[in-house]
Amino acid sequence: MRKYRQIVSFLVLFFVALAVVAQDEEASFLSKTISLNVEGIEFELVLEAIAEKAGVNFSYDPSLLDTGQPVSLVCENQELQSVLNDLLGREFVFQEMGNQVVLLLKTTNGEELTEKEPFKLVRGTVWDRDFQEPVPFASISIHNQSYGTITNAQGYFELKIPPKYKSEQLVVSCMGYSRLLLQPDSLNSDDLAIWLQPINIRLAEIKVRAIKPLWVLDQFLDHTEINYPNESRLATAFYREVLSQDGDYINVSEAVIQMLKAPYNLPLRSDKIRYLKGRKSPDVEKFQWVDFKMQGGPFYTMQLDVVKTMDTFLDESYRGSYKYEAGNMIDYLGRPAYVIHFEPIGRPDFLTYEGSLFIDQETFALVHAAFSLSKNGIRMARDQLIRKKPKGFSVRALNLDYQVSYRQNNGVWYLSTAQSSVSFRVRSRHDQVNSVFHSVSDLLVTSHESTRLRRFPKDGQLLASDIFAEKITSYDPSFWGNFNIIQPTDELRKAIKSLGVEPFENPMSEVNESDDSLY
Repeated sequence: MRKYRQIVSFLVLFFVALAVVAQDEEASFLSKTISLNVEGIEFELVLEAIAEKAGVNFSYDPSLLDTGQPVSLVCENQELQSVLNDLLGREFVFQEMGNQVVLLLKTTNGEELTEKEPFKLVRGTVWDRDFQEPVPFASISIHNQSYGTITNAQGYFELKIPPKYKSEQLVVSCMGYSRLLLQPDSLNSDDLAIWLQPINIRLAEIKVRAIKPLWVLDQFLDHTEINYPNESRLATAFYREVLSQDGDYINVSEAVIQMLKAPYNLPLRSDKIRYLKGRKSPDVEKFQWVDFKMQGGPFYTMQLDVVKTMDTFLDESYRGSYKYEAGNMIDYLGRPAYVIHFEPIGRPDFLTYEGSLFIDQETFALVHAAFSLSKNGIRMARDQLIRKKPKGFSVRALNLDYQVSYRQNNGVWYLSTAQSSVSFRVRSRHDQVNSVFHSVSDLLVTSHESTRLRRFPKDGQLLASDIFAEKITSYDPSFWGNFNIIQPTDELRKAIKSLGVEPFENPMSEVNESDDSLY
């Protein structure tokens, strides 16, 4: 039995009035001197050693560098700028942002080299063929590769394809739809309309009754070590945290992060997460009455990897506290999957959840989970969820909903997406306050690779105690470069116009839905 477990929840902090975020003093990291002597060491390990000695974090597009190549470097009391020039050559320029140094390709005038970035941009909308509606959160990825993105809530996506994958097929898939393969020569339109066919795997009634949910869960546990990575993986991911008050957007914070995922057969070794580059909106709307802050956003969203954390609804030692029922099988990314519904029995003295598990029929891997903290769990968690609140205010959790999904690559299932949605009602009779705060956190793994790294520099890690929105203090109009992200919805795009620059152009938003070209 796995003894390692994380409570899937978030801490919330409330403050009267607006909190003032202190700006970090900008230091000149490039002028710092370091000494290092390495020979035949992998590039990423050398970069980590440099970061530790200089007390800085590096941000870069992994597709621009061969992080696995062996390199040698000898320097003695040498400035970081010079060390990086020796390591990367003169094709790169280095830009300081907060406590990190961004590695960029450069042009003759020293700016980021965009015209030589041979990435192919593919964008469009995924549609339901039967109902002619956009398909949210559909997966678009390179065939047989751990590289891709997902559609937003309006079915829209943008995918930046590196040159090494330019001749590969794209796979478009979503739970409940037939998988679709797209040939490279069909990806030339700037606004693709991609149609998915709904599919429903139905079993005879006797077959449904024959499925024993506990047997399926036993098979899942027995196959865990062969279904999930037994090696360390370095994953690049996009994270967005959106906060609203009474339906109005308050803050939008987003970042590219890296996750150092420990082997699944070593559950006691914790996963690590670090910030690469990010930005936030100025307050879209000012907080009214109280300031709501989510603590540990990216850290806890990473903990939604329930196969790794093995929470109570998956742990066989807690089965007496849950009721499990089998539902109809469905199609998940082109593969039949068992559906197991679960809910708590009675009122146990620990946090319980209710929801559904989707388990691949062939491999018995958990491929998707959608669950919520139960009503009894919410009552129990009130004190754990609220870290601080103003005197005279009552704070009540309304809902805590979570989703997590996995994708298969070369016979192994990897964390793909995670989402948390939490709502709280804040009241004060004296101040005549009655407000609902809603926070949605989305995590998308865009690529991952095997790594020998065991840790990140402490200064660059994101921890459970961090307030994500306060970690980001800068904004760059040409920000994301070649990183893949979840495209914002039209509603969110309008809300963040106060950024001053609109970097996300969605051609589909200008198309009339009755336009025949879409059908």
